[in-house]
Amino acid sequence: MEQLDAKLEIKDIYAREIFDAWGNMAVETEVLAGEGIVGRASVSSLPSAGKETGKTVEDINSCIAQELVGKNVFEQEEIDRILTGLDGSEELNALGTDALFSVSAAVASTAAAALKVPLYRYLGGVHTKCMPAPAANVTDETEGMGAYMIVPSEQMTFRGQMDVCTNVYRAVRKILHGRKNPGAPGVRETFGMIEAAVERAGYRMGSDVMIAWDAAGAYRYAPDRHGYYIREETGELREIKSSGEMCEYYASLIEEYSICSLEDPLASEDWEGWVQISRQLGGRIQLIGNRLFGTDRRRLERGIELGTANAILIRPDQAGTLTRAADLIKTAQEAGYRVAIKPHEAGTADTLSADLAVAFRVGQMEAGAPCHMENMEKYNRLLRIEERLGESG
Repeated sequence: MEQLDAKLEIKDIYAREIFDAWGNMAVETEVLAGEGIVGRASVSSLPSAGKETGKTVEDINSCIAQELVGKNVFEQEEIDRILTGLDGSEELNALGTDALFSVSAAVASTAAAALKVPLYRYLGGVHTKCMPAPAANVTDETEGMGAYMIVPSEQMTFRGQMDVCTNVYRAVRKILHGRKNPGAPGVRETFGMIEAAVERAGYRMGSDVMIAWDAAGAYRYAPDRHGYYIREETGELREIKSSGEMCEYYASLIEEYSICSLEDPLASEDWEGWVQISRQLGGRIQLIGNRLFGTDRRRLERGIELGTANAILIRPDQAGTLTRAADLIKTAQEAGYRVAIKPHEAGTADTLSADLAVAFRVGQMEAGAPCHMENMEKYNRLLRIEERLGESG
């Protein structure tokens, strides 16, 4: 992010509690600069922060506001440095990443409003033209089961890609409602349903649509057995496999189905397994490290050194500040890694993640299923950005 040779003082910072999509309390921060210029950002409260949202709001309105009032709203990196310094902890868990990020993002929103430019343009510069591809959930995301997503062809416009996502999503829902077995479908059954839904919606599997699977390797790992369990079909049968066997298992799925991306196929501390699967499958598909890297730059650098994964999933609100999120994305991209952005699951209507995806030239956006307005607001924001970019996008 480039710094501007301009000055506009921050006059006030105010945070409040709002509700997120799950009915839990979230943090919304407003930053006032100049004569009535206000930017706003909201962040779902993170359970790992270990404190009530009310305390987060209090911290923003007292110690954070006291330090930032009078600062230049255009000096994003300096403001973010102050924020991380105020927290003082390596993991940013003293004030919490939700507090820091809501302020950092609200500052950027105010700066963009002051210049009368879109947020993606303010953060990404005048040459920002790249649209991300949607990776949209088509089944319910269940802890321990991961998420099944579809990625439309990059040859389509973003609007065209969203048409595909919504049509296939509806077709999958109809197939699920028509199932006679009440249990959760197994992996292969789910892939089969997605392929049937794609055909029913009038698209071609492999050319119009590919599958992206969050395999939730961390949840599949059984520490006491030193292996992974796979529930192929419904029922309680669990098959334990080693890291090497899991690699072969994923390879067999890739041969059978049109899978373009695997997210977290293995547990986050199974570095040897990650090295093996990256060597075996990294040249064929996208391997996303979500829990493997988190928002920890040291883990990403270790992964780059070892040659593990070839992509990273960024959850901006967990990075703490916009500067830290931008640095993490830049580190990954310079190493040749692809980048995907994913907002918090219990999201608010805030569309910041859509602007960040465009500003930082991210290739993929995981904003959930094409339903529920907290998801659709992100996709709709990208539709508006595509419209504004026109043919240059």
